Amino acid sequence: MDAESMKYLADGMRYLSVGLIALVMLGVAKGVSQIWVTIISAVSRNPEVKNDVSLFAWGGAAITEAIALYALGLAIVLLYL
Repeated sequence: MDAESMKYLADGMRYLSVGLIALVMLGVAKGVSQIWVTIISAVSRNPEVKNDVSLFAWGGAAITEAIALYALGLAIVLLYL
């Protein structure tokens, strides 16, 4: 393979990697939505635990969103490096 075809292959792999990162972000969105569905379900069954449960909900959502931010940063680095 010559240098130009290797460049095209590397660009293709870069875009494929960014597409896989998009799947990671889809999983993160599913995880955050599942956290909130579980919180709403728990509070609707027992309203007295709202303060206890919401602390863990915000922590779980923040950790899950951090994964999405890491993935987004990696995608940006892959695209523009």
